[in-house]
Amino acid sequence: MAGAAHPEAMAPRKKGPTRTAPPMMPSSWWSAPRIRIYLLFGATGLVYLLAGFLILRLAWALGSNPMAWQSAFDGLSHPLYVIFHLILLVSVLGVGIRAFVRMMPKMQPRGGPLPVLPPAVVRGAIVGLWAGITLFMVLVLSGAIF
Repeated sequence: MAGAAHPEAMAPRKKGPTRTAPPMMPSSWWSAPRIRIYLLFGATGLVYLLAGFLILRLAWALGSNPMAWQSAFDGLSHPLYVIFHLILLVSVLGVGIRAFVRMMPKMQPRGGPLPVLPPAVVRGAIVGLWAGITLFMVLVLSGAIF
């Protein structure tokens, strides 16, 4: 190569206004189903933040004394907390389904030593594994095993 290119080599001959249009939001932006799904996916972050604050409050009560822990634990039976936990469950399931069921089959490595499995097989394996782990955790937390 002869040498470095001149930094102004691709510049227009004379300075002038650009021909790009100003950015404009489409009129159907809020009503597009794809955008609403992205907004709901992003809103799960707020739900997780609130759950984290709840966990910190419970941990603080646990470290204070047994009466504070019992009071905080009894407060979780309030209908607003039950509704919050249902929203949290829907959020976790929605993110899990989106990440593991819809995206994972598309992200298989190609060209490796293992053959590429059909997306239906990958999806079935992920859902089966997820259901098995969930069942195991429910049995442990309910006291049925261990």
